Amino acid sequence: MVELYFDGTVRPSNDEAAVGLFSKNSEGEVTEKMYQIQAINNHEAEFIAFAKAVDWAHELIAQGESVISFRTDSEAVALAVEREFVKNKRTQTIFDPAFARYQLLPLAFVKWIPRSENKADRVAREALRLYEA
Repeated sequence: MVELYFDGTVRPSNDEAAVGLFSKNSEGEVTEKMYQIQAINNHEAEFIAFAKAVDWAHELIAQGESVISFRTDSEAVALAVEREFVKNKRTQTIFDPAFARYQLLPLAFVKWIPRSENKADRVAREALRLYEA
C-alpha cells in the first residue's frame, strides 16, 4: 500500500500557487513531488493537488503498486470524492476528470487528516518558496 499525501497552497498577495505530493510505500521509501500551478484560491489549489495525486497514483500502479491511500487535509476534496461531485462550476472542471481517473484505480480511498499530519503541506510550502528563487 502507498500512502499518498497531497496539498495545495496559494500566496494571496501575488497569486502564486503550488502543489506538494508526498508518498510512502510499504517498504518505507519516501518520494516527494512539487509543482507550481495557477489557482485563484486555496480551495482550487487543493483540487488541483488531488488531480496531480491521481496522476501520480496511476504511475505507481503502473510500477506494480496495488493499493493507494490518499491523505488530504482538505475536507472539501474528501467530501467531493465521497459524494462523487462538486457544486462549484470552476472546481468541477478540475474535479470531474480527476475523479474519472480516480475511479479507474484498482483499489484507492481518500482519507481526511488534520493539517498537522499532512506530510505534503511542507512540500507545497517549499514549492511556493521556490517562486522567490
